[in-house]
Amino acid sequence: MPPTGPATASGRPAPPARGGVLLLVVTALLVLTQLYAAIPLLGPVAGALGSDVTFALSTVFSLCYAAGFLVWGPVSDHVGRRRVLVIGLVLLAATTLACGFASTVSALALLRGAQGFAAASFAPTALAYLSEALPSRRRPGAIGAMSAAFLLAGIFGQVLASIVAMHADWPWLFHGCGIALALLAALVVRLPTEPASEERPQRSVTFGSRLLATANAATKPAVLLLCAAHVTLLLSFVGMYTALGPHLDALGLDASQVIWIRSAGLPCMFAALAVGPLAQRLGMAGVARAGYLLAACGIAAAALFADSLAGIIATGLLFVTGVALAIPAMITLFGEATAPNRAGGMALNGFVLFLGASIGPLVARGPIAYAPLLVVFAVLLSAAALCLTVFARIADKPEAAARDARSPRRRTEVSA
Repeated sequence: MPPTGPATASGRPAPPARGGVLLLVVTALLVLTQLYAAIPLLGPVAGALGSDVTFALSTVFSLCYAAGFLVWGPVSDHVGRRRVLVIGLVLLAATTLACGFASTVSALALLRGAQGFAAASFAPTALAYLSEALPSRRRPGAIGAMSAAFLLAGIFGQVLASIVAMHADWPWLFHGCGIALALLAALVVRLPTEPASEERPQRSVTFGSRLLATANAATKPAVLLLCAAHVTLLLSFVGMYTALGPHLDALGLDASQVIWIRSAGLPCMFAALAVGPLAQRLGMAGVARAGYLLAACGIAAAALFADSLAGIIATGLLFVTGVALAIPAMITLFGEATAPNRAGGMALNGFVLFLGASIGPLVARGPIAYAPLLVVFAVLLSAAALCLTVFARIADKPEAAARDARSPRRRTEVSA
């Protein structure tokens, strides 16, 4: 694919304008919507296909999305960021449209798996593209906006799917999203090619070597603790919202009321913007731990007030705020803990996070009642906070040793 767009005086491609960054932010919102839209569609699709579709509609997508992180990042290192963005979006548009034509559970599972794998091409590649194509002064704002879009999709996807299910048949969601994704792909083609990066691994490095480096990073004790904590986050988020729909139906709420309850947590997603300032006071591990504990408190309180509409909304706000704080903090911790293999760290972060998302619906559709299920999620999130406490102690040891080595008093004692 030939470079497009103007070049700077040095011959390097000009960085994308603000409109290009906005394009990627909107695309991020729509791509992640494909994951969370499954939550309110479980009932309508099951009714249409005459069978339970939890695994086919939700779990298969999340599993393939998680696995895709381990593939698309290294692929973009080889062939370029913008090229992978376009290829991935074209594949995603085609598979999304096709999902709307699925007439059996097995066909839906196959198409949702392909859709999830294609969707996984966007997040790691878009973040890498912005890091390479934008000047340093513009990167934090752009990457922050992308992270906010990924988080907002958790609520937006549910609300959009609920509205479509209330006013039309479920295939229209996939048809509409497929057309929108195709239009976005046509616009992404016009983005400037990212400049060559000295930090990008050479093409001579084999794909297997990249996967091996990621696997080696995952064996570090500190990284294993992060993985153990991270898998619980979307497991509890997706699991809670999956169980919430049937619970609200049992309380006698109509579809429009359910939509309002699902959308109540939308403003709380902007808590992610406070992670940077909070990290200056608490440290990044402290922010992540606070997010997990806040989410655990919120979901535990939701179990106590499961029959109160006001209680469900209020406790849901606490829970979503905790999730919004934890996710960006955990992304940073994965990058730091896996350095210098940060690309592998980001792939591992996405894989573990969405592995949890694939388990959540299965747990929610199990035999456990709503309130006890929330208690289980609260215990898991509390255990995750404990893992982060241990992680912080392990991570502090090398820093303390480095401080001691730099200390004049310490150097004097050693020489004596």
